[in-house]
Formats: sequence, C-alpha cells, structure tokens
Amino acid sequence: MVTSRELILGVLEGKEYETIPIWFMRQAGRYLPEYREIQAKHSFEIRCQTPEIATEITLQPIDRFDLDAAIIFSDILIPIYAMNRGLQIKPNIGPVIDNPVRSIADIENLKQTNAKEDFPYLAESIKLTRKELKDKALIGFAGAPFTLASYLIEGKSTKNAVITKAFAYNHPDAFHKLMKLLTNVITDQLQAQVTNGVDIIQLFDSWAGFLSSDQFNQWCLPYNQEIFANFPEVKKIFYARGSNHLISSAIHCGSDAISIDTTMSLSTANQILQTKSIQGNYDPSYLLTSPNIVRKTVNTLLDEILPLRPSNYIFNLGIGIDKDSLVNNVEMMVSTVRERRRKVNE
Repeated sequence: MVTSRELILGVLEGKEYETIPIWFMRQAGRYLPEYREIQAKHSFEIRCQTPEIATEITLQPIDRFDLDAAIIFSDILIPIYAMNRGLQIKPNIGPVIDNPVRSIADIENLKQTNAKEDFPYLAESIKLTRKELKDKALIGFAGAPFTLASYLIEGKSTKNAVITKAFAYNHPDAFHKLMKLLTNVITDQLQAQVTNGVDIIQLFDSWAGFLSSDQFNQWCLPYNQEIFANFPEVKKIFYARGSNHLISSAIHCGSDAISIDTTMSLSTANQILQTKSIQGNYDPSYLLTSPNIVRKTVNTLLDEILPLRPSNYIFNLGIGIDKDSLVNNVEMMVSTVRERRRKVNE
C-alpha cells in the first residue's frame, strides 16, 4: 500500500495513483478549536519559536483529518525577525516593521541572516515534527525575495506594492543587491529545513500578483530560479496569489508544481502548465457555507480537472484557509476528495 508520503511525492513526479493527495494552505491555524486554545495562551512569536509548540500545531490537522502532508507551522517573515528592523505581529493588524528599508544606506546595513545561528528553532521544529509524522510528507516553506523585500520596504502588508516598485525604479542597483541578499537568506532558510527532514519546499511569492509580466520577469523570476536551482533533489512548489497573468512566466521558476489560486480555472491552468504538476484551487469561502455545498463544489472541481489530469494533481485551496471556516465543512472537503478515485492506466 502506498503511504501518504509516497503518494504526494509520486504525484509530483508524474506517477499515477488511484488516490488524490490532499493538504491545504494554513491547515494548522485559527479555524481549529485546539489551535485557538494554544493561541489564547501564547503570542504568535512564541508559537513559531518554541519547537514543541510549533510541532504540536503542525500535527493538529494531521491528527484530525489524516491529510497526506503537514506543512510546518512557521512564518515567511522569520528571517526579518533576525534583521533587527523592529518586526512585530500586532493583533488584528498583522506584521508591522518599525524601521523599514527606505534608503540605499539601509540596504548596505541590512544583516544577512544565518538560519543555524539566528533562528535555530525552525530546524528543531522540523526535526521534532519529522519524528512524529512517520508515513506523511512534511512541507517546508519560505517567502520569495520580492515578497520579503516588499515587507521590508513597505513596513507592513501591502495592497499594491507601490512603494516597493518605486524603490526598485529609483534605485535599481540597490534593489538588486537587496534581492540578492534575500535570495541567499531564503536559500539558507530552506536548506535548514531540507537538512532536517522536509520532503517538499513551497515558495510563497505573496505579492507578485501586483506585478506585470515584465516586472515579474525582472524582479522575481531570476531570483526564484536561483533559489529552486539549489535544491535539485527536493520536490518544489511555487505559489503566487493573484497571479493568473504570470503563470506563463512562473512555469520557468524551476518548481515541480504550480499552486493555482482562485483567479484561474484549473482547465485553463492545465492548458498552460501541460506536464507540470498542478496544485489547487478550491475556493476557501465554500468552507464557510454548508457540508452539502462543500460536497457539491468539491465534486465540481474534481469533475473539471481529473479528466484532464489522470496524474500530476494535488487537491488544495486557492489561498489559505479562512479563520471562520467550519470544521465539519473541512471534514466534508477531505472526505469527498478521499471518495474520488483517479482512473489509472492499466
């Protein structure tokens, strides 16, 4: 019998199985009552930076839903904590950087972090989780250079990345230096995860969707390619929210799969991505409705993609799960996917 780990890794290689692999973004999070109990006791920083707590949170959705992969409970901004720019996660606001990067001098003085020295808790969380997972896949992740650069320059989450883009145009050499530094930082962050037991890495370019194709090709693509090229033996997934106009470029990042958000249909993605694996793109808003609606919409999605993809497809959401999602709806989503079978070539 194929294990969950073998299943999802095999699908990323193009192998055919009857079972459709499933995991979903932010699956360890605020929609779970057991997570909220921990959240009430500990700050976000403590949850991320205490390996025993991070491991417990990572395993919660696996214990409840028996998913095929766990994604380590962490944060794309971990390297920025170590850069001493005053990063805080403020309740009901999100990440805020008190001392954003706004000048060439700021970039010159920016610290290049070292995962082993600056955030050793990440490696320890992965080691602890790996011991518990057994036959499940473990996914590690990082933010892409452009997305981390946007946080550093804007000082918070952005709605359009205007300040970041203006900086790149005003100071192209300094921006390149920042992107190169972040490429090194992210590669080191991912290497720490791979060394300690992750099977798959996913790169989140959360703000790339604000870019044109030309901007993406100039500011994102070469750096993402460099990061992925450092991990030839590891399965790789790329995700950028709101990026349907960038898919034709994103396929050149060097990942084994592209995770599709809700702005593009899977049938359209199938035409563009051809032999590359597809992940996604169930709309998480359905998880705030009813089990009947969830069952119907999951089957509609699978009816669309499975005739086109007898292999190379991973069920996932088009964006992270909403905190108000109903647990019984999540259970219905998982069970409906489990009931469906691929037609395996004899």
